[in-house]
Amino acid sequence: DGWFGKRDDDNSGLGDWYVNEAKLGETLGGLVKRVNDLGVKFGIWIEPEMVNTDSDLYRAHPEWSMEIPGKDHSEGRNQRVLDFANPTVVDHMIEQMKQVIGSANIAYVKWDMNRIISDYYSQYLPKDRQQEVAHRYIQGVYRLAKELTQAFPELKISCAEVKSPYTIL
Repeated sequence: DGWFGKRDDDNSGLGDWYVNEAKLGETLGGLVKRVNDLGVKFGIWIEPEMVNTDSDLYRAHPEWSMEIPGKDHSEGRNQRVLDFANPTVVDHMIEQMKQVIGSANIAYVKWDMNRIISDYYSQYLPKDRQQEVAHRYIQGVYRLAKELTQAFPELKISCAEVKSPYTIL
C-alpha cells in the first residue's frame, strides 16, 4: 500500500492507480528490477474496487461510487465501493491495472477485496433495476479478473481473507 497516487494514509489516494515515483524514488519498473536482481519475485498490493473521496478518481467521477441517493453513506475504512455494475467503471479499472502490471515484471498481485458492500445502489442503473446491482457488480469483478489473467497468464492473484468471529460447525 502507498505506492500509488497521493496515498500517505488510508484517507486518500485509493482509486488513483498511477505510480508515485517521487515516493518510490524511481519507476516501478526500476524498483521491480532491483528486487528481481536479488533473486526475489515482486508482488504488488491493489484494491481496484474501492475509492477514497480524497482522490483524483472520486473528484472526477463521484457518480462511480455506490451511494444511495438521499441517504448518508456508510463509510467503511475511509473508503467507498466503486460501482462495478457500471461497465465504464470496470473498463477504467481494467486499463489502470493493465498499465500498472504491464509496466514491470510483477509476479503476483495481492488484491485486498475485504470491505463489505453496505450501500447497494448503482447510479448507472435506473431505479427500477436496482435489484440487479449485486449480480452485475460480481460480473464486473469477474470481468476485471478475467481480463487481467488473460493479459498476464503467469500472474498470480491472491485475495484478502475476511476472518469471521464465528465458527461454522
